[in-house]
Amino acid sequence: MLALRIDDKAFLNLIRKWLKAGILEPDGSIKPPDTGTPQGGIVSPVLANVSLHDALDRWFERVVKPHGTGEAVLFRYADDWVCAFRYKQDAERFYAVLPTRLQKFHLNVEPSKTPILRCSRFHPGMERRFSFLGFEFFWFIDRKGTPRVKRRTARKKLRAALKRMKEWIRLNRHKPKHWFLKMLNAKLCGHYQSYGVRGHSRSRWEFYDEVMKMLFKWLNRRSQRRSYNWEMFTRLLSRIGLARPSITESKRLHRVAC
Repeated sequence: MLALRIDDKAFLNLIRKWLKAGILEPDGSIKPPDTGTPQGGIVSPVLANVSLHDALDRWFERVVKPHGTGEAVLFRYADDWVCAFRYKQDAERFYAVLPTRLQKFHLNVEPSKTPILRCSRFHPGMERRFSFLGFEFFWFIDRKGTPRVKRRTARKKLRAALKRMKEWIRLNRHKPKHWFLKMLNAKLCGHYQSYGVRGHSRSRWEFYDEVMKMLFKWLNRRSQRRSYNWEMFTRLLSRIGLARPSITESKRLHRVAC
């Protein structure tokens, strides 16, 4: 695929070396790759994007959409994608031929992650949600009775983030307080950067509240004596200016996405 657009033999040889590079195992041994790009390889995301552009994107535009009876759209980021169809029969037809198309490129879909789901403003509710890029999307009815698409952090991602944060707080609670709170702030800001989109405040505050409970618990275990009650702890947070949930998505990107 690269050779169709690139005539630089030295560059193509470099890509081939990347594809043949062995994988370093935890015990120090090197395992040669059987096929595909090495897991965690520095060039793997780029090559995955290139291969799926031909295997999926162009095929979807040139074959799938013209043969459908209604509108169809494809949203893809790296190897994660969502396809939306106006009519059920178009979705079922695509679902049936997708494995055959990908097998031509020696690719397979994960059955547990590739369902057909009815997601429509006419059928709102959490039971009809799907996950994409760390978010769960579903239709709901707002206070004015208008159907809208709502987002929240995928439960699996939220649990994993809280687990990592709990472990970090537990292991670092005895470090100097200035360093500890500075690093905690950086971790909170990193989470907000990933999930700071509009219409998603409840999940961000859920994450923040759970982290504060962890912090209260483990700071009180720095010594044998209880260091804080909840009132003292709240005053400490207001004094140090711990990062609170915020929107990091720009208004311009939001307008384009809408």
